[in-house]
Amino acid sequence: MGDATGDMMFSDVSEMHAFRGDINCLAYYGITVGYGDGTFRPNADVSNEEMVLFMERAAAAAGADAEAVVGDFAMSGSDPVHRGDMALLIARLLVAATTAESPINVTNNDDGTFAVSTVTDPKDWDYFADSRSSQNRVSDSAASALYELGVANGTGMGYFSPASTVSRGAMAAFITRALAHTTARPEGVTIQSDEPGGVIISVRDANFHPVANAAVDTFSAAANKVDEAFNEDGSCYEPRLTGVGGNANVCEIDALDAVTGLSGDYDPGTISVNVKAGGTTVWAWTGENGDEVEDGGEGLASINLTETAPVSADSAKVTTDIPMGVDRIHFGDTVTVTIQLVGAMDADAVRDDGGNSYRVVTQRNTDRNIENDNGDPTAADATEDVSTDVLEVDASGKVTFTITASDPDPTDRNNADGTSGESDTFKIDRVRVTFTITTVSGGQDVDDAISSTTSGAQTIAFSDARSRAVPDGATITPTVDFLTRPMSGSASNVVTVTVVDQYGKGIRGHSVRLSSTHDPSSDRSSTFPVARSTDSSGSVRIGYTYTGAGSVESLVANTSSIADQGNNDPTDDVETLTPIAGGTKDFYWAAPATGPDVASGAVLASNIERKTIVVANSAGPQLVLYDDNDQYSVGVSGSEELTSMAAFEEALAADESNNDTVVVSSYDATDSGDVARFVLTVVANT
Repeated sequence: MGDATGDMMFSDVSEMHAFRGDINCLAYYGITVGYGDGTFRPNADVSNEEMVLFMERAAAAAGADAEAVVGDFAMSGSDPVHRGDMALLIARLLVAATTAESPINVTNNDDGTFAVSTVTDPKDWDYFADSRSSQNRVSDSAASALYELGVANGTGMGYFSPASTVSRGAMAAFITRALAHTTARPEGVTIQSDEPGGVIISVRDANFHPVANAAVDTFSAAANKVDEAFNEDGSCYEPRLTGVGGNANVCEIDALDAVTGLSGDYDPGTISVNVKAGGTTVWAWTGENGDEVEDGGEGLASINLTETAPVSADSAKVTTDIPMGVDRIHFGDTVTVTIQLVGAMDADAVRDDGGNSYRVVTQRNTDRNIENDNGDPTAADATEDVSTDVLEVDASGKVTFTITASDPDPTDRNNADGTSGESDTFKIDRVRVTFTITTVSGGQDVDDAISSTTSGAQTIAFSDARSRAVPDGATITPTVDFLTRPMSGSASNVVTVTVVDQYGKGIRGHSVRLSSTHDPSSDRSSTFPVARSTDSSGSVRIGYTYTGAGSVESLVANTSSIADQGNNDPTDDVETLTPIAGGTKDFYWAAPATGPDVASGAVLASNIERKTIVVANSAGPQLVLYDDNDQYSVGVSGSEELTSMAAFEEALAADESNNDTVVVSSYDATDSGDVARFVLTVVANT
């Protein structure tokens, strides 16, 4: 909240403390003054008496009725507050402090449960399983409301832990996040950026209450011209300044300036700013009619908006929209090919100032009445139907083109004599299309390592061949990516196996059986059922059981074939399992990490909704929980920087290849209030 997070000098709240900004925010608003010895004691539990005081003061800062928030809550006592009670109080604060005019309005239903204006359909309401099973409807809806608003994220694995206590540091975070949904802002004029290129300007009095009808003068300058924005006498140098939000007369309060609404915010709300290359600085201030800027911007509210730096291209990536495992395309279907410039970490890049272009040479070869269409098609002959195009990438660094082919013999069903008699041998038509991409301008060659090409070329085969008897591919899709390994006995898992032909179409009635290996392998095993047949979509759900400690299980989908021994005795039939191409999947049976230091390793899987990651370990995968109490650093090797949980989760979501590594320290799975440290090293996707 701008200046509200400035250092309040609590001796036990270090600069690196996970809740430093939240604690300072509460101190700024007078919600807390800490202890007489200059400490805040962020790890101590919040007592009933303390919680009531905190909520009364938070209500005052938000302009809400404190009695409506804490009226029937226990007013005294040193017993610690539970998370369920805290959620109820904060939800009440939001009901008292938001209105229909607020960006987000929290209300009570007729039965006392809480509702959030952004969630109109009850079916979309998220909830915590343990809260729903252990709390009454009102308290449970309070926890859900805080989750919807980003005020509470739970304690991991989909739990809220309503009976757990709350540390003073965590309490500061909860209240600060709640205040962000109210009118509470620091005294005077503040600027916040709520979206790229957008700012919200607020005016508050000494009690942090909204000031309506305050004239606001807003202007900006390119970041590299800020030093030239003011004259030596402190007045504005207007040639370097631009009015923001329709402000035509910068650096002076006049009748043409926009005014704040009843909310104390600049009307009509978010102001769009033209962010220039290198960034833009925005200033805002208020005063009496006729006042002018005289002190060189000193004391004015300001914010620096940074233009998203474009990524410079160093190569190009070529991809198609052909699904994985598909090696034939039906005649008449269309394939889209994309050329995308990429830069560092294989991130999408923009085109060069001088432009980038590529030559696409397309060669076609038609095969009529062939006996089979098995195996990989060779490149099309260069002598038949060759075309050349030069394509320019657009400003985003991308260009696409399409490839299709028609059946050269669509009427005679491919029979050699042109008839459709049943005795005729079924023959096949095929068109092989090979495209080759080379650089014309810009110098960014195709990188085969991240492309679907070989030496910048790829062959696509269009065919009318019937579905092959032997499947061309399979996929294994677990219901979840990982499970906690069984503490005793066995645990169950369910996966879906889909078997497809050369066109990517599901094969019905194919006999599938699973097998697997484990790493580590000692004392770990899975028990699979007999072979199952795929349905009309080519899929079959298969459940199995696992016994053992943590393991990386490599699942394999196999074609099951039974050889009859010729004696009419099925008990001695021999089953042969043949792995299906592409039908492999790693599944993680993870053991809960115990800490305090979790060995570093690759992030094998993550579930952001449940605040859980699975970390590789020589003894088997470890299950690690995280929450908003913890501290996070993210970056490439050697350049990891302190950041937010949201940025940590964004990096996890971007790790498509599970290449990133993490080091976890100071971890205590039994204490929801602990401050664990996560250092995530980002590695380029492959």
